[in-house]
Amino acid sequence: MYLIGIAARSYDPLGALLLPYRDGTVLGDLSRRVSRVRTLDGGVAVTNRGHSPGDRTLVISLEGQSMDVIDQVRRVVRLHAFVTVSTPDGCFIGVPSEYADNRQLLTILITEEA
Repeated sequence: MYLIGIAARSYDPLGALLLPYRDGTVLGDLSRRVSRVRTLDGGVAVTNRGHSPGDRTLVISLEGQSMDVIDQVRRVVRLHAFVTVSTPDGCFIGVPSEYADNRQLLTILITEEA
């Protein structure tokens, strides 16, 4: 069963992939825009600006994928500034930031909901 869809935002007949979930894939990490600063009176000041989809980073494991799929991922990273990513959490617009060949990991920085 496929879990992750990646598609180029501009026309590219080779710019769409369906990838199965593999161990090492990180899709669910969430964070909030929170900062904590110590105050002079011994307390703290906390600023909590909530959650934004743009705070997410997806790391997709391509371990065991064919060379055709790896070449297609490399091509997307080289040629496309933005992609649409479909996960069980929804669809997002992201930047294909890096493909680490030695670890077979694709990193996509989410910018917003699609």
